[in-house]
Amino acid sequence: MELEAASAQRSTWQYDEPSPGAERFISETFDSYQQQARLLIPDEERAAPLFVVGGARSDFTRLNPLLYRLQALGIGSLTANLSGHSLASEPGAFAPSLRTNREEALRFHRHIAARCQTVIGHSLGASIALKLAAQQPTVDKLILICPAVYPDNAHDAPFGPAFTAAISKPYGFLDCDSFEFLRQFHGRVLLVMGEFDGLNSQTHGQGAGTSAGTLWLAGAQRYSPIPEEVTRSLLKSVPPPNLQCLLLSNCDHGVAAHLRSAPLVADQVAQTVAEFIFDAS
Repeated sequence: MELEAASAQRSTWQYDEPSPGAERFISETFDSYQQQARLLIPDEERAAPLFVVGGARSDFTRLNPLLYRLQALGIGSLTANLSGHSLASEPGAFAPSLRTNREEALRFHRHIAARCQTVIGHSLGASIALKLAAQQPTVDKLILICPAVYPDNAHDAPFGPAFTAAISKPYGFLDCDSFEFLRQFHGRVLLVMGEFDGLNSQTHGQGAGTSAGTLWLAGAQRYSPIPEEVTRSLLKSVPPPNLQCLLLSNCDHGVAAHLRSAPLVADQVAQTVAEFIFDAS
């Protein structure tokens, strides 16, 4: 693993903030482009590094409020920029898709695969994280943050109208083998959700098996793109002894933004995540 001390893409990052420990960078060349990942290294390591798959329109800095706190607690992480989601990932692959992102993620994951036991998936990244974990027998912990699950046939659709159409069919997400993977997964799962995400779509004037979308609740605009049925299906797929849930009050799908604006909440979430990782049971 060749580690770089600096990133030439730094000016394109969504958040350029000092990390609480060392940061190094890994570049990978694909057919006609390069992508980069950031490795956060704790001063005193207490657990093997995590592999993190970010959400749509995110680069590897979006989850800094969580990942920096974990780094300070002794848990490092590797997060890659994936094609189609951020300025830092441009130009990236031509007509990227979830499958493109999964191939990119797998390439970066191999740098820590021998030690990596925990994978984090955030929003759209959870759909990729689930597919990746299914191919990695060493992974025994999954942390799914406001997770999206998409039908298997959506993974080949290029981002844009084709992808939107592929994920918009009511209950289409049920046609995904990740639920069966979770039923057979012998590891543990931590599900992190905002209380205003995964809302019942029919209660808010939308069709069954779809998302509630953007709405006004509890004095603020809320974004709930995850169908309630996705969350229920995930909960049903994980055996209860292997499942832990963390519900964030006054938070919608924007968990990363919520952690950034509420440092005390971010402290508590990081502590919960760290304890989940440290727990050897």
